[in-house]
Amino acid sequence: MTKTYSTIDHQHIISLGKLKVLLAEDNEVNQLLAKGILRYWGMETKVASTGNEVIEFLTDEDFDLVLMDIQMPEKSGIEAATEIRNLVDYKKKNIPIIALTANALKGEEKKYVAAGMDDFLTKPFKEGDLYEVIERVLRKEGAFGRKMSYQKVEIKAETKKADEENLYDLKQLEEIAGGNTDFLTALAKIYLDTIPSTSTEMVEATKAGEWDKTSKLAHKLKSTIDSLNMHAIIKDIRAIEVDAKNRVNTEIIKKLALHVDTVIKKVAVQLKADFSL
Repeated sequence: MTKTYSTIDHQHIISLGKLKVLLAEDNEVNQLLAKGILRYWGMETKVASTGNEVIEFLTDEDFDLVLMDIQMPEKSGIEAATEIRNLVDYKKKNIPIIALTANALKGEEKKYVAAGMDDFLTKPFKEGDLYEVIERVLRKEGAFGRKMSYQKVEIKAETKKADEENLYDLKQLEEIAGGNTDFLTALAKIYLDTIPSTSTEMVEATKAGEWDKTSKLAHKLKSTIDSLNMHAIIKDIRAIEVDAKNRVNTEIIKKLALHVDTVIKKVAVQLKADFSL
C-alpha cells in the first residue's frame, strides 16, 4: 500500500513490536487485505496457502504469531494447529495461533480450544478487529475464557435492494485502502482472475452431485462476497454452503448456485468497467 491509512493510533501499533507473522490463508483477496494491514504496521508477513505449507514454514523458520484460516486445502486449520501443538521445539509448539473463520457460530470455539488455539477473528474483519485480537493474544489474554459474542447470519445490507445497478459495495475495502486506487485495482484483478472460475466450478459440482465440494467452494466464495458486500447473494451463498454440507434441498442448491454464478459474473463485468480493466 503506497498511501498510509490507519484507524489505529501509531503508538499502539508500535506497542505490538516488529512481529513476524505467518498468515495461513488460501483466498487471494483475503491474503491481500491481511498483508496490506500487517505490512503497513511494519510487520514481516509470510503467506502459507495450504495446511501443509503452514507446518513447513513453521518448521523451517521462527515466527511470532500464526493467523490460521480454518478451512485450508490439504490440511485444515484445526489439523495444522493440532500438529503445531505437538511439535518438539518448545518455542514453535507454543506460538500464539489466532483462528480466522467465516463461521463464528456458537459451539465452534470448542474446536479451536481443543486444537490449542488462543483466539479467533471472524472474516471479513477490519483493521481495529485485527489489532485488538493480536494485542489480546500477546498479553496472553486470549478470548477463550471470556464471554463471546457470535456473528449473526444477517448481514448489514438489509436496507439495500438487490438491483443490478449496485451489485457490490467497496466501502469497507476503501476504508482499508485509504484512497490507494492501485490497491483496489489489484483486488479487482484478483476477483476477475479467481472468483468467476470458482463460481463456475461450484455450479458444475452441483450438477455432478458433488455436495462436499460444493460446500467447500461456497465457503471459499463467501468471504469475497462479504468483503465486496454483494448483498444480492450473501444469504444464498450461506444456504448453499450449509445445505450442501448436510446434503439437503439439493434441487434448490442447484438453482441458488446458478443465481450466485450469474451475479458473480455481472459483478465481474461491473468491475471491469469501473476499473477500466
